[in-house]
Amino acid sequence: MILGQTGWIRGGVRCVEPGMSTPEQLAELRRLARAQHGVVSLAQARAAGLSEDTIARRVATKAWRPVGPRVFQVAEHEETPASRTVAAMLSIGASAVLVGRSAAWWWDLHDAAPGRVEIAVDRAHQVRPRWDVDMTRRTIDPVDRTRHRRLVVTCRAPTVLDAAVRMGLTPGAKLMDRALVRRRVSLPALVSVHHRTAGRRGAPVAAKLLALAGGGARSEAERRAHRLMRRAGLCGWTPDTEIVLPGYGRAVGDVVFADEKVVLKIDGWAYHRDLRAFLTDGPRQSALAAEGWVVVRTHWHELVSDPDGFLSRLRRTLAARSGTR
Repeated sequence: MILGQTGWIRGGVRCVEPGMSTPEQLAELRRLARAQHGVVSLAQARAAGLSEDTIARRVATKAWRPVGPRVFQVAEHEETPASRTVAAMLSIGASAVLVGRSAAWWWDLHDAAPGRVEIAVDRAHQVRPRWDVDMTRRTIDPVDRTRHRRLVVTCRAPTVLDAAVRMGLTPGAKLMDRALVRRRVSLPALVSVHHRTAGRRGAPVAAKLLALAGGGARSEAERRAHRLMRRAGLCGWTPDTEIVLPGYGRAVGDVVFADEKVVLKIDGWAYHRDLRAFLTDGPRQSALAAEGWVVVRTHWHELVSDPDGFLSRLRRTLAARSGTR
């Protein structure tokens, strides 16, 4: 018999005492910790053959640090938003589903993780609250959840809709617009999710966002621009005005300041600029410039979140063109 670090070898066969791990199990546990951003659960440690004494010793020597009920952060791995997210999910258990802004960040649809991890838990599951978790008691339909990067998370369409509602109309619109532009979700998929969850809290905000995404943002942006210019006392402009451009044809300006030869182009969301519009914008703008026109562009997001910035930019352009405004 030959003694080893993880048992003994007798007749060429490795024998392992209860509560001891094989080298293969320990290697797999290390791989699992790396994949989970340095986090392991008590159940995973036990499955790798670690005894209660071994786990307690790793905690006592600070090789492992408790970061929740039955969850540990391995010391050699730095704590990050990703590790905190994994720790929260593992501590809550099998019924946990990552939702909202946390899910959007996990899908790389949002730039930053929220301060508290947003998790939905089945109503029948008894879970102790955590200070770092924003917990929602609701059952996520199986069709609306999946596994992504080792965590159970809402699918992309319900994630975008849920996160946008939680963020509020203006920042939520930016998130939804970005996801649509990057083709991470489709508008029909978002509408389908909304219809299935129409009775949920936040449904009116979701309906408003979908109306904007469906094309309403451009008409609302035009109304906002007109209202802002009237309140600011800007005059001499006409909406939806045709301009004749030699060698090009006719162009319609959303708002035209004829005396200053300034055209205001009003867009809705970035999602609404399809390929045809993109291809025609360049030649039209070149034709306008050749005839001495200046184009000022704005969009729904600016008109909602920074109306003063829009007016200031427009005034500067008009003043530069007329010398009097």
